[in-house]
Amino acid sequence: MNETILDSFEDLSSWTPITSGAAQLRIRRDQGLRGSAMRLDFDFRGGGGFVVARKAIPLDIPESYSFGFNIRGRAPANIFEFKLVDDTNQNVWRYRVEAFDFPQEWRSFRIRSSQVVFAWGPLGGGPPTRIAAVELVIAAGPGGKGTVWFDGLWLRDDTYRLTPIVYASSALPGHEPENALASSETSNWKSEATDEPQWLLIDFQQEREYGGLVIQWAKGFQARHFDVQVSLDGTTWSTAYTTTRGGTEKSYLYLPQTTSRYIRLNLHQSAEGRGFAIRHLEVRPFDFSRTINDFFQNIAQDAPPGLYPKYLLRRQTCWTPVGTGEADTQALINEEGMVEVDKGSFSIEPFLLAGAKLFTWADVQLHQELAQGYLPIPSCEWRTDSFSLRITAFSTRVTRHPVLYLGYHLLNRARERQGFRLFTVFRPFQVTPTWQSWRSFGGVTSIRTLRLSRGKVWVNGNKSVIPLTVPTGFGAAAFDSGEVTGHLRSGELPPEKDVHDEFGYASGALRFDLDLAPGSSGDVYLAIPFGTIANGLQRSLQSSLRKSSGPKKLARAVREWKAKLGAIEIKVPPQMQAVADTLKTAAAHILINRDGPALHPGPRRYDRSWIRDGAIMGSALIRAGHPHAMRDFLRWYAEFQSEDGNLPDCVDREGPEWLPEFDAYGEFIYAVVEYFRFTGDRAFLSEMQVAVSKTLSYMEGLRSKRLTNEYQGGENKACYGLLPESMSHEGYMAHPVHAYWDDFWAIRGLRDAAFMAEVSGNAAEATRLTALKEEFSRNVTASLRAAMARHQIDFIPGSVEFGDFDPTATSIAVNLLDQLPLLPQPEIQNTFDKYMEGFRKRRDGAAAWNNYSAYEIRIIGALVRLGRRRDALEVLEFMLADRRIPPWNQWPEISWHDPAGPSFIGDLPHTWISAEYMLSIFTLFAYEREEDESLVIAAGVAEEWMSDGFEVGIRNLPTYYGDLTYSLRMQGKDTMSLKLGGDLEMPPGGIVVKPPLPCPIRRVEIHGKTLSEFNADTFTCRDCPAEALVRF
Repeated sequence: MNETILDSFEDLSSWTPITSGAAQLRIRRDQGLRGSAMRLDFDFRGGGGFVVARKAIPLDIPESYSFGFNIRGRAPANIFEFKLVDDTNQNVWRYRVEAFDFPQEWRSFRIRSSQVVFAWGPLGGGPPTRIAAVELVIAAGPGGKGTVWFDGLWLRDDTYRLTPIVYASSALPGHEPENALASSETSNWKSEATDEPQWLLIDFQQEREYGGLVIQWAKGFQARHFDVQVSLDGTTWSTAYTTTRGGTEKSYLYLPQTTSRYIRLNLHQSAEGRGFAIRHLEVRPFDFSRTINDFFQNIAQDAPPGLYPKYLLRRQTCWTPVGTGEADTQALINEEGMVEVDKGSFSIEPFLLAGAKLFTWADVQLHQELAQGYLPIPSCEWRTDSFSLRITAFSTRVTRHPVLYLGYHLLNRARERQGFRLFTVFRPFQVTPTWQSWRSFGGVTSIRTLRLSRGKVWVNGNKSVIPLTVPTGFGAAAFDSGEVTGHLRSGELPPEKDVHDEFGYASGALRFDLDLAPGSSGDVYLAIPFGTIANGLQRSLQSSLRKSSGPKKLARAVREWKAKLGAIEIKVPPQMQAVADTLKTAAAHILINRDGPALHPGPRRYDRSWIRDGAIMGSALIRAGHPHAMRDFLRWYAEFQSEDGNLPDCVDREGPEWLPEFDAYGEFIYAVVEYFRFTGDRAFLSEMQVAVSKTLSYMEGLRSKRLTNEYQGGENKACYGLLPESMSHEGYMAHPVHAYWDDFWAIRGLRDAAFMAEVSGNAAEATRLTALKEEFSRNVTASLRAAMARHQIDFIPGSVEFGDFDPTATSIAVNLLDQLPLLPQPEIQNTFDKYMEGFRKRRDGAAAWNNYSAYEIRIIGALVRLGRRRDALEVLEFMLADRRIPPWNQWPEISWHDPAGPSFIGDLPHTWISAEYMLSIFTLFAYEREEDESLVIAAGVAEEWMSDGFEVGIRNLPTYYGDLTYSLRMQGKDTMSLKLGGDLEMPPGGIVVKPPLPCPIRRVEIHGKTLSEFNADTFTCRDCPAEALVRF
């Protein structure tokens, strides 16, 4: 084993200190165990965050390795991390201990490669091969301050390099045991020709860590029944693997975290009774089976492309949800046509045999779409010159139970008649990739049993798949018998109809034979009830399903979704139809992602409820005609409020989470009042009164901690009157800060609470809360000015401590919260000038970038409110073009520059982003301006949308004042017409019209009468309905 000293700490000039927030770190030399040591003095100064000692050092990393050092310390038990960083500075591997007990005396410390895991970065996983830096990290648990010493940093190559000795029970001449480990195509180990058991033993001559075996058998000499035993001393053996279902030409053995000196294969029964032969036995390293996802990824990379999901080849795939939108679960379909039939479940994937070739997703051109361009009925089409196969997923109810349907439409595009075999394959893989793993989601899942019974396929004993089209056959295989695709390549099914797989990764397939004349087509439909169902209901449901017609159910799903999404209509020219279509799809995705009353921002990784996401999603759904979703969500969320009024930041099926995220209180109050503003539901307002009062009390108590003498002067003055440090922003998780995002929401919450008190007849409380809101607003404005001065910046910062540029967070004050008066000028305009400059550089390729978040969509609405129509439309154009994928009208949380890279994307669709898109599009057409109680319309409509006399408008848009309908049309070169209608109560400030015109307004006529007051780009209409002509 080769050991290299990386640093003896005699010279510390190559080490760089890095800190977050207010944390401090000093690096200096001190006496070591032998010679010098590196001493780290750190102080978290009463807060959180991290300190890092970083050394730039290019290193090739061996297959198996250890890093080590001597360590001692006098410090609290904080988080300790040892990190490896590659030359992009984006991919990170780490060893992490949550509460590291720093020894007071010198102790030797070794970190094995098996303890170092991929942490984050665009690579998406895998072991490091070459790094550019190492980091020693102390992150705040209890925080505090302390000193840690390091001495003698080393790297050891632990890769096994000896030559194993191989023994066997027998061997034919020229087929000696050692040939089993040779890489030659012509040599192998072959036992004597016998039906008696045989064995093969490997002696590594030292202990060796490994993760599995890959055995290539000689054809006809495979082992059907064999086991693997391991031993450290050659005397005591333990069985690591056993199977009675072997027989494949290549066996993959999952042996995670195994260490031994000896491996013995006990070969009990051969495939043909003529003995055993191994062409090559490969011992795979620890990373081969670090996780079950890694294991299958290694298998997939040995196979031809297309036989496994694309993500197992470390290539990104996009997906979209399928459901009824009625608070049920949801399926996922990916862009290759694989469908995960329920949350975290197995998937069904198509394979098509045409002639002698088995076609997979890798052999065809892929096209995707939604029904009618916006309905959440997605499809993926495989196209070749000789055929096309369209896979469509949709859901509707049968006897009140939600059912997933899969339709396969096969068209013969050849000039001659063709026979096809369509296989719908049951696979132990989810749709979401391995790098999306969280809890039970992402990558591999379990199939322990597959059984055909009375025309239905049962998976794991509790999930049924009902073919509505009569299949030609069914077959299943345990993992050890070989993945089902191995059978399909010959056009056949596995022979078994009922399989139990102890390993848990069985697969199977239904086969449908279609004989098609040129230009003709055939259809196959499957029905899969969502969830698990009691036996009595199962029988009733399946009886109804057998009578189902796939095409009729599809037509019904189309009708149902058109009704759900038809409350409002946006009229734009054909080239901009994506604006309207994406809005409707966004609403559908929010509905589909729900879990009962819970509003979830994602179907899998973000299968949880945050109040911030829910408030925005609920607001968007209200304006799309679905106010009940907000009502039900708030009732449910309020149940988790603590007695003292605190609200959880997040809730899921495992219960509430209580991170210090102080935006929650303003968001909850806003959501309650927003629902009332649109519905006038006083009973609900009364129902929520206690929860709102408790929320106010808790929020005011938090703020009182920053109203003490300690914050009236000096360095803390910028925090006076704010909410305390919070981690409600991902960038603040490591170091909580005074985040203005929290304060903007709190001010909105106070304003809405005052409104709630007023409409409830509590004038005194309304007056108190209004005064409190004004005081809080003054504190925030003063803090913003102080923070900008401290950090010497000319834009609105995201927090007091960091002075960070965060226009996405700042836009909430401008957009939904209507807080322009408290934002300093010209800094608010500077903020969006700076954003647009960076945005254009990224869009135009003038600046390097790795990823961004489509949360930036929120900025579109802010730009409209700031009077920056052209900027808003510019951002909108980019965001529409960068949907992932455009035909499915959705965005992930993280959009990477390389869309094919194996990188974590948050979730897809991220429906908080979908909701922000909806609110931004509504703002283009109309928004409430609360400072003068007016309704502003057309402030974001584009002039070019009305070219060639096209009429642009919106119908039945809910607003605070009722439903709005209007249309705009150019009449000639110098006149625009406005038709205004709807069921509106005239706002006190009127309807403010900001038409998209090429030059200033010179005359306005309403009902044929000239309006006396208007300005260059705006006029106010106080009639509805109304017709106006605008001359320019």
